[in-house]
Amino acid sequence: MKNLRFLLLPAIAIALLTGCGSVQTVRSTVKERFASQAPRKRSFEGNQRQIYDAAKITMEKLGYQMAAGGPAQGRLEGFSKVGSGDDFRSSRQRSVELRMEPMDGGLVEVQLLLREIIEEDFARGGAPTTESAVRDPGSYEAFFNELGRQLLIVKAAK
Repeated sequence: MKNLRFLLLPAIAIALLTGCGSVQTVRSTVKERFASQAPRKRSFEGNQRQIYDAAKITMEKLGYQMAAGGPAQGRLEGFSKVGSGDDFRSSRQRSVELRMEPMDGGLVEVQLLLREIIEEDFARGGAPTTESAVRDPGSYEAFFNELGRQLLIVKAAK
């Protein structure tokens, strides 16, 4: 029993010393995940109505349904269809929030924030619904690129 104590003490000390770094890593990961994300921004040439029309078409093409907003408000909000999660016991959905700010020189700044909403199977002890900003730059680039294409079409039609 005494020998066991001598073996456990160094093991506990090592675990405590190496655990400090991992606790810090976990803490920073959690902090990063729940910190609010600033929207991505891009400027487009045109008026607010043209950009609104192009953004609405872009949302539809990318699978979002409009939920709120309007051209006079300078904003659009929408949601994707609800899909199943990785384990088929949870659901995933994305939301899009877009704001338009007129600038000098015939430009409009578009502020875009994408979020992912995950709902676990609460009846089976799942976590509550979580919502976090999408950090994948490719998702934002795809939206902005499609918005630019649709803006050209909207401008040509008028």
